[in-house]
Amino acid sequence: MELEYRILNLYKTRQYNECLKLSEAALCGKNDRMLEFVCMRAITVQAKIAINGYEEVDYCSPQNEFASTAVAKTPRPGTSFARECNLKTAQKAELSRKTATSTALKSRGISTAGSRRTRTTISTSSRMSRAVTAIDGGSTFSHNVPVSLRFINKDDKLFLPAAKTLFEYVFYCEGDVRKAIDIVFQVQSEESTDWWWNFSLARCYYALGMYRNTEDCLRLALKRNKHISIYLRLIAMYVGINQPLSALEVCKQGLAVFHNYTPLLIEQARIHDEIGNTNLAVKEYRAVAVEDPSNLEAVASIAMYNFYNDQPEIALRYYRRLLATNAAGPEIYNNLGLCCLYCNQWDLTITCFVQALYLCTSPDIRSNIWFNLAHVALSTGDMNLARRCLQVSLAITSSNVSARAVLRTLDLRLAARK
Repeated sequence: MELEYRILNLYKTRQYNECLKLSEAALCGKNDRMLEFVCMRAITVQAKIAINGYEEVDYCSPQNEFASTAVAKTPRPGTSFARECNLKTAQKAELSRKTATSTALKSRGISTAGSRRTRTTISTSSRMSRAVTAIDGGSTFSHNVPVSLRFINKDDKLFLPAAKTLFEYVFYCEGDVRKAIDIVFQVQSEESTDWWWNFSLARCYYALGMYRNTEDCLRLALKRNKHISIYLRLIAMYVGINQPLSALEVCKQGLAVFHNYTPLLIEQARIHDEIGNTNLAVKEYRAVAVEDPSNLEAVASIAMYNFYNDQPEIALRYYRRLLATNAAGPEIYNNLGLCCLYCNQWDLTITCFVQALYLCTSPDIRSNIWFNLAHVALSTGDMNLARRCLQVSLAITSSNVSARAVLRTLDLRLAARK
């Protein structure tokens, strides 16, 4: 009894590694259903923590043209994430090419002059779990599952908790979607009013790419309970099938229930940004910053918007807030250096770039910082120093197209002077 108490205490205090080690030692040579369920819960929690417990919405994911059953391949303007580049976006891209890294590096969260929000470093709403769709042949409950529902009476009060534990273990740890669906069908009945099973079935359908079945299950779960996870999953589903207007409608419905809830506001801002409504996106990001002043994505997006609208002084304030509320990194110092450059604060510009180089560990980021230092040298009129900075950038990463183009232009100008 003392050993079981220690295992439960380790699980309650979130010491999962020690809990698993002690449970394996306790289960050696004997069967204990309670300890098996504790092991499954500990493994499942660790798997969910490893993927941040969320599922990430894949914005503008590549679509398979052969898998699409739509008649019209070209969506109406404003109803799809695929849009033409307008004049303002073209100006931003030109500014990015001149004063920052290439546009392909924006999504990394390297906020050089052309930085995009640091989406990869943030937990977005609803990231698809990493359960693989292993739907090979086999029985409903194979022997490699620690505990099977067929050994538990449905009238037992522990049946539903055991079923939920088994489902999450199979879905998150084993990655067997077919077995997870079988568990849902075995537990769920027509009289069942538990929204969790409809939501779980929707997760399985989403993993298999069956978006319409996912929508039906989520709508049914939403009728039974207005839960935030359902709204976030529904938004992810509509984004997955390239329907941003429907996703925005779900955001509005969710905000009517959960007023000013930050994840819903962020999703709404991202969708507006992806379809080209930059002003509305910034408005939503400002609402997020009011609710959560330390939100990395919202503050970085507002700073980038102000930087591109010739307001580097305001952008500098927001980047200073990021530096005060988040872990220091080369991207933030690089942004601060660029803002100081355009604000003519020469005493801080080089200091920020030096600190960015000190914290940098990636060759690509280091190459981009040296590329920006070349622009600092150009601002002072020292073309030879700018040329050396560009050569260092290319020496670190030879694939920096922007640095190569600027270096070629500098060589032509220097040759013309001679």
